Amino acid sequence: METQIEETCRLYYDDFEPFCQWKREEHETLEIYLQEFKKQHLRILVEKPGVVTITGERPLDGTRRSRFRKQIKIPKSCKTEEIRAMLGGGVLQIRLPKQTSAFPTKPGSTESYTASSSMPSSYLLDIQSSSSRPEVITKLALQVAGVLAVMVASGAYAYHHCGRAW
Repeated sequence: METQIEETCRLYYDDFEPFCQWKREEHETLEIYLQEFKKQHLRILVEKPGVVTITGERPLDGTRRSRFRKQIKIPKSCKTEEIRAMLGGGVLQIRLPKQTSAFPTKPGSTESYTASSSMPSSYLLDIQSSSSRPEVITKLALQVAGVLAVMVASGAYAYHHCGRAW
């Protein structure tokens, strides 16, 4: 009896990597596509200098939950205290406002040139920052192999059941 209770209380997690893309306009904006996630399922923290951690977890059914963890490096040119996040239409937008500095174009001139830097996509880190590059490549290779195995199995099933009619 005790074993049954323990089994029903155990949670199973489906970890995933959400699709992300950068938009570079007036501000750097990271868009993370999170269908079916709600505001209460998400957490955004500036954990250590220069890094923002985004985590999410939502229920799928009684014992299964879907979750992710993402870290992004913040460039030194970002105004950390003005980072904002909005969730709408299944897309989490994290806005990283840039600091701008004005430099005169010529000595003694009143004209100014505003400099701002762009954040390359290399600022997007892996799910766990402690992962080494070979671990990431291995993880990706396993995911690709899993998808290929499902495709081959589906093709074999279709050929076996439908192929003879051709």
